Amino acid sequence: EKRNYWIAGTVTAFLGAALVRLISPEFEGALGYVVLGAGHFLVIAGLTIIVFGTRRKADEAFVVVDRD
Repeated sequence: EKRNYWIAGTVTAFLGAALVRLISPEFEGALGYVVLGAGHFLVIAGLTIIVFGTRRKADEAFVVVDRD
C-alpha cells in the first residue's frame, strides 16, 4: 500500500528536521556536526521514501487513447 510509504517518509523527514532544528544546537563540536549531517540525511531519505509512494504502477504509467 502506498500509504505506508507516505507514513514512513513523513516520520523519517520530521525526525531529521527535529535532529537539525532541536537536537543538533544542543551539542558542541564534532558531535553537533555529526547530528546535523544525520538530520539532513534523514530529511532527504524521508523525501525519497515519499517519492516512492507517488510512483505509478507500470501498467498505469501511460494513458492509452483509442482513436477510431
